[in-house]
Formats: sequence, C-alpha cells, structure tokens
Amino acid sequence: MELSPEEYDAYWRASIRVAAGVLLFALAVRISSPLLAHPNAGAVVFGAFLFAALVFAGCFAVMLGVARVVRTAVDAEMRG
Repeated sequence: MELSPEEYDAYWRASIRVAAGVLLFALAVRISSPLLAHPNAGAVVFGAFLFAALVFAGCFAVMLGVARVVRTAVDAEMRG
C-alpha cells in the first residue's frame, strides 16, 4: 500500500484524534474520581455527569480517528 502525501497526512491527523480521545478518557477518570468519592450528593451527580460527558467526547474523537484511518486505507487499497 503506497500512500500519497495527503493520505499520509490523513493518517497522522487520525492518530492525533485517537490520542486525543484516549486523553479524554484519562482526564474523565482523573477529574471525576474525587467528585464521585465525595459524600455530598450534588458533587456525586456532577462527577457522574462530567465523567459521562468526557467519556462520550473521548469515544467520539476515537471513532472519528478510526473511521478516518479505515477510509484512508480503503481508498489507498482501491487505488492501488
């Protein structure tokens, strides 16, 4: 599979999206864990919301990256 410069660039951008999604997962755990362990119910609810929002954003970023990698690979294989 030979890649054009545009396809190579697309792979790098996709890998950055995947890495950003993984960082959002780590950030979700790091930020929300003290809130989820707090005895106040409001803090726990806010921690759960924050965790869910960051995990959703992380999943979205990872899937955008994976979809771009697959699309680029299929385009490169179909061309060659």
